[in-house]
Amino acid sequence: MKKYENLKTKYNEHISLDQLRVICKIAKRSARYLVENGIIPAVDTGRKTWRYQIAIDDVIEYLHRRDREGSLIPAGATSSRVSSDSKRSYSQIVARGQEREVAKYFTEVYVDYPDVLTTDNMAAMVGMHKKSFMRILKGGHIKVLASEPRYIVPKVYFWDFIASRRFIDAWSNSNEFIRILDGFEAWKKQR
Repeated sequence: MKKYENLKTKYNEHISLDQLRVICKIAKRSARYLVENGIIPAVDTGRKTWRYQIAIDDVIEYLHRRDREGSLIPAGATSSRVSSDSKRSYSQIVARGQEREVAKYFTEVYVDYPDVLTTDNMAAMVGMHKKSFMRILKGGHIKVLASEPRYIVPKVYFWDFIASRRFIDAWSNSNEFIRILDGFEAWKKQR
């Protein structure tokens, strides 16, 4: 129980929300969640600055509880990400066994692309951010010819990835991803 007792000498009897954030090593949203949901008791002064007065003893008690039970903030409760309601996936319109339809669409749309693709090409083709696509490459989900210093992937390997459940089940709310998915949906209806 002595683990956090040095905080009493370092801080005043009552601390601010920002000090809570620093002590607990959490984001501002997480600190606000803890206080506003009563996980850490606080006095709401109603002022714009130093709105919450938090007793250092309550913070120490919370830290001990967090050590025992883990995070007391539910997953996603303080996330700034867009809700999953706006995310889309090819799996919403591609039935199992029809995965090759997606690859067929991509081969028709991107016929003018070179036979050997770079990371930039592939990320643009699927409407993903380059960093997100790099995780897929580094995870070994696409066969490659070379990975150093740059990833080099033949189109046929890329089409195999496009037809995989890994890609078809991927959800995104990227405008570019959704635009490409909408193009596939329109193409599929015309067939």
